[in-house]
Amino acid sequence: MKTIVDKFIEQLAKSKSKKQNIKRIAKKIRWKEDAIEKAAAMLERHGILRVIYPVNPWESITVVLLREEEFPKKTRMHFDQVYAQYSLNVDGVPADITVYYSERDRAKRYYADIPLLSPYSRVFIDELKNEIIKEVPIELEQITDIEKAYKVKRRFHNNILKILEKYDLPPKEKTIIGGILLHEMNGLGDIDILIADDWLEEVIINAAKIPVGVYHRKHGWLETNLHVQNEESISNYSSYIGRKIGRNISTLNPILDAHLLTGDRVNATLYPISTKGNTITIRKFARNPWTIISFISPELHTMSVDMAALLWQGIQYEMNIIIAGGTASGKTTTLNCLAGLIQPSHRVISIEDTREIMLPSYMWNWIPTVTRTANPEGLGEVTMLDLMVTSLRMRPDRIIVGEIRRSKEAEVLFEAMHTGHSVYSTLHADTGLQVLKRLAEQPIAVPKSEIQAVNLLVVQHRDRRLNLRRTMEISEVVPGHEGEPDLNVIYHWRPKSDTFDLIREPRKYVEEINLHTGMTYKEMKDDIQEKVKILKYMVKRKIDQLDQVGAVMKTYYADPDYVLKAATKNYTFKKLLEGR
Repeated sequence: MKTIVDKFIEQLAKSKSKKQNIKRIAKKIRWKEDAIEKAAAMLERHGILRVIYPVNPWESITVVLLREEEFPKKTRMHFDQVYAQYSLNVDGVPADITVYYSERDRAKRYYADIPLLSPYSRVFIDELKNEIIKEVPIELEQITDIEKAYKVKRRFHNNILKILEKYDLPPKEKTIIGGILLHEMNGLGDIDILIADDWLEEVIINAAKIPVGVYHRKHGWLETNLHVQNEESISNYSSYIGRKIGRNISTLNPILDAHLLTGDRVNATLYPISTKGNTITIRKFARNPWTIISFISPELHTMSVDMAALLWQGIQYEMNIIIAGGTASGKTTTLNCLAGLIQPSHRVISIEDTREIMLPSYMWNWIPTVTRTANPEGLGEVTMLDLMVTSLRMRPDRIIVGEIRRSKEAEVLFEAMHTGHSVYSTLHADTGLQVLKRLAEQPIAVPKSEIQAVNLLVVQHRDRRLNLRRTMEISEVVPGHEGEPDLNVIYHWRPKSDTFDLIREPRKYVEEINLHTGMTYKEMKDDIQEKVKILKYMVKRKIDQLDQVGAVMKTYYADPDYVLKAATKNYTFKKLLEGR
């Protein structure tokens, strides 16, 4: 990217004496004299040129080029085989993305073509940072307030653009430089480009000497052409992320679990805990969160519509549900999808280590809470157990727990189930039987008699070979031999045919709903079929955004017959809302 600053230097370099007055340069490159004077002063501070002010005030200022830097040359890329090409524009910074096959490396690669700055433009931008810091101070409480984060970012970006106005930059340059400054001062530099790519699930920094890596939804793990400048930069990024949410990473506390203000989850480690160098792992979450309608759509095909209807009924009638699966199998995403089906009048408390739960805006009675690590003095820690105990004093109807990990947490969670609260959580396990085993054994060690308080188990599976996510199993916890908890598998995914089969009808689940609502088995089946009809209608009408699904749920719980009528007559989403 050649900026107006580079054109200014080029004019000086053309002259044999490397010396010109700024009036002549201004005319040639169409840049205002006062803007050239400001830029020249910046470059002079770095020994690149000298500014000579005339004795006579009517004469023009002269500049002398003292040191020439080599302009960077963009590598001409040859892509042996292209798998995907698309463009991004992140806060005004353009990027052309190519996923290609490298014959030399015998592997797929991710190439981000982003603006490349000359040493002169880099000096100009670094000097602008100092000016921006002086004119636009950011208060700590603004940074740590997640609710204000986007407003603060927009305001900061606008202030940057306002400061750039006095440098009379060409409009396109002003936009790009403004975006670069925003990313470097209020973000993670070039990494912000990767975070904005919706095709990526993970962004990883393994060390400064190793290229940044990404996990592409379609093409898996890919090495990129981007690097972080040095280990100190990685450490600074980690500290910056921690400060934003009031957490600390240092030599004494070399591990950070946090989240970006976008909701993306972050893990960071410092050397020598990670022996190759400092690391950052960012797990991205969809900017438009998936919903239960996304799950049953033909595009994702994560679960069948019958499975979704059963889970919807379980949510409506306050059954306790645990979602299990391996790493990156979609446990939290599934939890989010199911939580979006809760009645709008219910009080919901969510408890997490890092904020991941996202509910529709109609859920006005939702209190999201997160844990907090201790400060360097060992004070101020707020554990998941603390939050769970506190949540029970808030008169919740539903409690959502990010993940069950330890015995005391599980004890409080199962106590909440027994005292009439509807509980939803996740657990690392690959099958329903593994869930029972993990719950019964250390470090969780729930008494076996207590485990039967769980009504439904949902097991998510990730096929790493094909990069598919499926709901592998929906089971109910039933009493087994000598009172031991056992499973009745209701639905199971068949990998070979990629179909979801009904294995056995639910038994204990039916008894529980009958006990609490008086519904007969036939009424439950009819209710599920009505829900299937509504879900199919929403898929057909593409009513799949978080707040759209929330609006349908709000209408349904107020007047289920009307929503069923809308589904039968295939109303548009607008007509569905207008008829409330």
